[in-house]
Amino acid sequence: MRIFFIVLAMYLIGDGVIHLLNIRLGSVINVWPTSAVSYAILLDSIYASFVFLAAALILVAQTDLKKYKSLIFVSGIWAIFHGTLLLYLNSTQNFGNDFFNYPSLLVWMPFYNQYLFFEAILAFIYAIVVFLRHKKL
Repeated sequence: MRIFFIVLAMYLIGDGVIHLLNIRLGSVINVWPTSAVSYAILLDSIYASFVFLAAALILVAQTDLKKYKSLIFVSGIWAIFHGTLLLYLNSTQNFGNDFFNYPSLLVWMPFYNQYLFFEAILAFIYAIVVFLRHKKL
């Protein structure tokens, strides 16, 4: 489980850097209204900050799984919520069509709906592993 947490933390740090630098907004800055770009930058920055916090918590938790058993269990509950949210977004939005005319959005995730579904499945798998291993920790 420790290796999984370290890999997850590295992924989150990379994701946070992408959002902090607003890389995905490259092709829309000159197309979207200034207010929309400002709002997107705000949300990207806040998201990056929380992702860095999650990565830090994961790196601390992996040092002593027994000590942080409660935190890991709560993260499993959150994973169910997050997976459900991703499935909801996946079923109510067609991101492929929405991103089609914006290369910097499309190039990052040409199959964004499938990515959301895959991430939801991973969240559910994580929750199951946490719940099954919770008593063993």
